[in-house]
Amino acid sequence: MDGRTKMRIIAVAVCLSAALTLSGCATSEAISSGKSFGEIMHALRCDLFGSDEQNCTPLQLTLPIREGFKPVESKSAYASLKDETMREAYRDIESSIYQISPDRAENGCFELKYARLKSSLKFDEIYIVKEAVLADHPEAFWVMGSYTVKNNFHDGNYLILYSKYSAEEIMAMFDELNNAIIPILSRIPDNADELTRETVVHDALVDEIAYDIEAAEADDSSHYAFNIYGALVKKKAVCTGYSGAMKMLMNLVGIECRTAVGMSKNSGHMWNQIKIDGDWYNLDVTWDDSATESDILYSRYNYFNITDERLAINHRTGADYSEMTCEYTEDDVYVTTELYNFDLEKCTATRYNYYEMYALHLSALNDNAVDLITQKFISAARERKELIYIIFDDSVNGDEAKTWMAKNNGTTYSALGRSLSASNQTDNTPKIRSCNLVPLSTGEDNIWNNLYAVRLVYA
Repeated sequence: MDGRTKMRIIAVAVCLSAALTLSGCATSEAISSGKSFGEIMHALRCDLFGSDEQNCTPLQLTLPIREGFKPVESKSAYASLKDETMREAYRDIESSIYQISPDRAENGCFELKYARLKSSLKFDEIYIVKEAVLADHPEAFWVMGSYTVKNNFHDGNYLILYSKYSAEEIMAMFDELNNAIIPILSRIPDNADELTRETVVHDALVDEIAYDIEAAEADDSSHYAFNIYGALVKKKAVCTGYSGAMKMLMNLVGIECRTAVGMSKNSGHMWNQIKIDGDWYNLDVTWDDSATESDILYSRYNYFNITDERLAINHRTGADYSEMTCEYTEDDVYVTTELYNFDLEKCTATRYNYYEMYALHLSALNDNAVDLITQKFISAARERKELIYIIFDDSVNGDEAKTWMAKNNGTTYSALGRSLSASNQTDNTPKIRSCNLVPLSTGEDNIWNNLYAVRLVYA
């Protein structure tokens, strides 16, 4: 054996040894899976000199706008990242999700463009940055939560994200998405204030989306019910679809809105935080939608712009991502069973809570209260409103209020009966045939005390 051949063998041995030290390297995977010598050598070349150049298709996607409202770029998760190395990785991953390979990977999915990562970035930090990108970009519905971290001498560390759909499928689905968004945005009146914009979109989502119970029980996060495509196009979604759609639509009409995660009913849950006229509120569109058709009419605003204190009655907000603890897996990724948030705002304002604005607030059970209910009936009748809300102060006994509102006692009619009779004697207003009292009490899930919805039925 001549000296040149010996040097080549030594060089290959050294390179192979170095490649095998790489975490997640193609060479070690090829050897452990019993690949042929040629395949092992190809993997070695990839580890040493970089993978074959990706031939990615750029996704040409544009969301519709509502004339008169300037979209806002709400990237609160990015702003939460305190380390510039993590921010740089965020920007690289953000760019990669809009470029997709035309060929399926071994897992049957399509690879997104590799995102370069600095070697100083730890695996748990990679997980955090990936989650930050997905939190800020609900419109990227094709991006799956699973990912792979690889490295080689040429490229260093890099992240691979995946899509179930090809570039052609994504662009066709995005056209469907835009066709669903445009009618919702068109419902917003010209020059509408922030509250009106929020209310219109909230009502559209509650009216048009059905909660996908089967998807929730299957817990398959790759299912379209877990993203905005399922919510807006298929009209069936779980909480991530509702909240992602709300964030995106609010951002499109110039309102800051983000998603928040935590627990409710002993399972993971997602809702929104929204900024209206300078104050932050919690908004849970999913829980304002009801699983039963009979309840939806009455409870659709229970979680409309509520405080942290009221939310905490049946929601547990996840901790800040800085407290995240993850478990290392054999696939060179970190996973966590807990739910963590990027920077959230304190929500203490009550001004734009739905019931604070529109419900009739009563502090006593007397004739003056009957007069106030009567005037509320008259006002609602002129606008042909189907529902009015009445809420009693905490100082009013709940059982007494229920009896006073609804029960006739001999010749003394209930407050609703007296108000109905008085309002029907008023000229120039539609006549109300009857009114149905519906106490908004849902047991352990109830976050409102002494709140009633009165349904008006017109002749």
